[in-house]
Amino acid sequence: MPNNTYVIGLDLGGTNIRGAAVDRSGKLWGFRKFPTEVQKGKTRVIRNLANLIWEIQQQYPNKRLVGVGAGVPGTIQFEKGIVTRSPHFPDWKNVHLRKELALYLDLPFMVDNDANMAAIGERWKGAGKQKTNFCMITLGTGIGGGIFLNNRIFRGDHGMAGEIGHMTVHPDGYLCGCGNTGCWELYASANGLIRLAEELKTNSNINVSRKGKKKRVQSSLISPDGLGKLADRGDPFAISVFKQYGRYLGIGIANLANVLNIDTFVIGGGVLGSWGHFADSARREIRRRAYVFIGKKVDLRKALCGDSAGILGAALTVYDNI
Repeated sequence: MPNNTYVIGLDLGGTNIRGAAVDRSGKLWGFRKFPTEVQKGKTRVIRNLANLIWEIQQQYPNKRLVGVGAGVPGTIQFEKGIVTRSPHFPDWKNVHLRKELALYLDLPFMVDNDANMAAIGERWKGAGKQKTNFCMITLGTGIGGGIFLNNRIFRGDHGMAGEIGHMTVHPDGYLCGCGNTGCWELYASANGLIRLAEELKTNSNINVSRKGKKKRVQSSLISPDGLGKLADRGDPFAISVFKQYGRYLGIGIANLANVLNIDTFVIGGGVLGSWGHFADSARREIRRRAYVFIGKKVDLRKALCGDSAGILGAALTVYDNI
């Protein structure tokens, strides 16, 4: 492909759309971020996508855009370019995003689940590099999964594989938005971490110790960052929350390891800054619950590409399909 060409990778979130130009070597440039404006409906979100693409194009008038890729949360029919359902966009049901964007964009357009795109990005430039098989787990509002088998993303019979956040880990647990109860993402996502902290605070009235005195945990600290800072200072409440959180994370990974016989699990998302507070607890739970040989082999890795993983994966998906 000529050196004067590029693709655009997009990561469509509930709050912001993020995108950048990406060359064939994986170099990102021209990063842009737009508000998604979900509350204004599907048409506005798609128009914002088109405007972001246009703004990136304007930065490079002497280069030729040859395609666009996007990661979108939810269930995606990859081959058709259809967003079947998305938790962040309640009015998106069977949205043919490829056709909708064709009104603004006369170029190849690829769309896939955002966790799949992140997995592709991590394999290209991050913690999954050169791995034949691995599973990407994104811990955010929910839990996303991208499964790499035999050097390619596994999409299943209908293009929607990887909804690992909806494994049941607690049969009589909380009600999930998907209609099931006790889904993994209710306990091991970033929101799950907050829920566990609120539950432990309510049930035990645990207080924060400071110089022998006790005081209630402030509600403002019940956030992934706030809990992480407390745990960094050795706070026993926060440490206990992360220990329980690591257990739930480990339960889900043990299930995946048993089913898939995959060694490598790449962890990304909003709780990664507190890795040191929950990773060992997760590893112990994996060894406890997975088959002995499998549990010993499981390798938990921190994602390396950060917020760029989905953009890189979306770009590579275009390069691989044009």
